[in-house]
Amino acid sequence: MTELEIADPLAMKDLAAFTSLAHRLDPDGAMRLHVSSTVLVVTVAPLYPHGIGDSTPLVLAMRMLRLSGPEMDGLDEVVPLTNLKDRFARAENATRLPVPPNSVLVSWTGIAPPKGQWAVRDRISGNEIRSTAEAGVEEISSGAPEGAGSHAVKALRSRVWSKPMAAHDGTELPGGLAFAANALRFVPETGTASAGESEEYDVFETSGWLRISTPGGHLLTRAK
Repeated sequence: MTELEIADPLAMKDLAAFTSLAHRLDPDGAMRLHVSSTVLVVTVAPLYPHGIGDSTPLVLAMRMLRLSGPEMDGLDEVVPLTNLKDRFARAENATRLPVPPNSVLVSWTGIAPPKGQWAVRDRISGNEIRSTAEAGVEEISSGAPEGAGSHAVKALRSRVWSKPMAAHDGTELPGGLAFAANALRFVPETGTASAGESEEYDVFETSGWLRISTPGGHLLTRAK
């Protein structure tokens, strides 16, 4: 059985919480586990297009954790969130995570952002991220009439989260980044000590990609 030895028990708990939040957003979703030397990079896609004509933006949420050693260097698996969540529930060791044996194929894992040459392009405030996410959720909730089919709701979600953040005058960032940041708790909640007025995050750009770096991790999307 393949196991990942996380260097810190607190990081193991944080990864378990991240997995649960991602599973709540998409119960049928998956997580990519990629190991480079002693670094574990975990990636999920809270939003991504399902086929030609789907306007949903690709939004990747990424975190990095330190492993206790390089033994699993080169590991690259995509596993169902449901199975991974179950592994956390049954873990007998505070730092050892068994990797589910059933890999899956999902379209977004074939789109890999560049690793280097990112440059700061802009800044964005935590308040803008939170307000965009809250407004989008409200628009979807009020815009989907009772009894609306899943196709209609999905189309509404695609329209809402593909719209640029209204309050941001610089780089065109889809509202889906705010949705993912808020839902995965990548930014502090309103009213917490770390959610101050000067709370701002860098927006990076490289060939064809944009990235927001927050205390909780990185959010990536394709640049328009």
